[in-house]
Amino acid sequence: MEKMHKQGKFGLSTTIAMIIGIVIGSGIFFKTPEIIKATNGNILHGTIAFVLAALSIIFGGLTISQFTKKENGIGGLIAYAESAYGQKLAFYVGWFQTVIYYPSITAVVGWVAANYIFALFGYPNLITQGKFNIYIWPFTIVIIGFFFLLNIFKTRNAGIFQNISMYSKITALIVFGICGFLFGNPSYIAESVTLPSNTTNILVALVAIAFAFDGWMIAPAIAHEIKNPKKNLTKALIIAPTIIAGIYLLYYIGLSVFIPKEMVLSGVDPIGLLADKLFGSIGIKIIYIFVIISILGTLNGIILAFIRLPYALAIRNMLPCSKALSKVNDKYDTPINSSLLALTLTAVYLLLHFLSLDGALVYQISWFKGLEVDNLPIVANFIFLIIVYWAILSNKVHTENPWKAKFYALSAIIGAGIIIYAGFTKPGFNLYLTASILLTLAGRLTKLKKNV
Repeated sequence: MEKMHKQGKFGLSTTIAMIIGIVIGSGIFFKTPEIIKATNGNILHGTIAFVLAALSIIFGGLTISQFTKKENGIGGLIAYAESAYGQKLAFYVGWFQTVIYYPSITAVVGWVAANYIFALFGYPNLITQGKFNIYIWPFTIVIIGFFFLLNIFKTRNAGIFQNISMYSKITALIVFGICGFLFGNPSYIAESVTLPSNTTNILVALVAIAFAFDGWMIAPAIAHEIKNPKKNLTKALIIAPTIIAGIYLLYYIGLSVFIPKEMVLSGVDPIGLLADKLFGSIGIKIIYIFVIISILGTLNGIILAFIRLPYALAIRNMLPCSKALSKVNDKYDTPINSSLLALTLTAVYLLLHFLSLDGALVYQISWFKGLEVDNLPIVANFIFLIIVYWAILSNKVHTENPWKAKFYALSAIIGAGIIIYAGFTKPGFNLYLTASILLTLAGRLTKLKKNV
């Protein structure tokens, strides 16, 4: 069996950069007004929601670190599920991530990046102008194809780009957060803070915040290519979420005190106003540049991990043509066949995304109306995480400090459970949950291996 990678390619800083670069995309920039509206401008409610989401991934990272201290198996979450529960659950985790989670997220993130690039140059696009543009789709293919090529043939350059994009987006969020305080009115904090009489507003905000935090678990997929993964991945899973949480809170509170909540609730965009205050008439273009860098950093990190997932299943003989998919190119030290399968799956989801938008609303292909390929994976991802966390809580995995590990796992399970519960506040949640489960279980029909 061919195995990837004789020597670790990614150090601690790159691993941290990958997690931060994947998590911080366009979400925090344009979800913040939604969070302010969801909490009716109550900064305390929004802060509680941010803290809950942050604790969920911080304790999730601490829990996953219990696995990384023991092994650095290929496939990350696949390897952890296999070590705790055996090949059957490992197959379902791998199938879900390979066939549902990664390709759908990759397709949608690439499409979002294309929309913002069009917006930067003043071209019609659906996200910023609400206008359909057929040329968005071939441009999306170009963007996704470029980053697949970069990660297949120039892996180290992909890691360098991940570092650059991380520092760019961190700088942008910190600058905007601090400027919000400098040009705003901090007294708005005291004026808007009241104790919550119910949890509805917090839960609604939590759904948007969970979207902004999504992606932190992608890094373990390349655990086998990280230098000293038992040490560096463990640190990265703790350091990165903590940094993200602090930056998000600074940015959120900074924008919340920049203008009165009544203006945000009436539809005024605080980000646009702040950009105009700082940069004048070109302010919104400056915002778009930072958003594009953020999104492309997210796309790069997702693809970097995605191309290795079919390979992780193939070395376990869990996919058709496993022998071909498990081959690693000696020159580039990447599984090229696995990468091509990942690209193909991404193309399928991009087509479905096209049919659900332009196809349904422009070309009247009604069969795909309402299909939201980016919503399907989120809930199922948290379900799998809870199952893996439970392995620590139920002593399926030996840990150095069992009581501390159990506290981490219990806290992570509660945090993930709250986010799943919050999902019930969104329309269509039951449909998305059912679809995610059915699509995951459909992998069983392939009968790829007798003991799977």
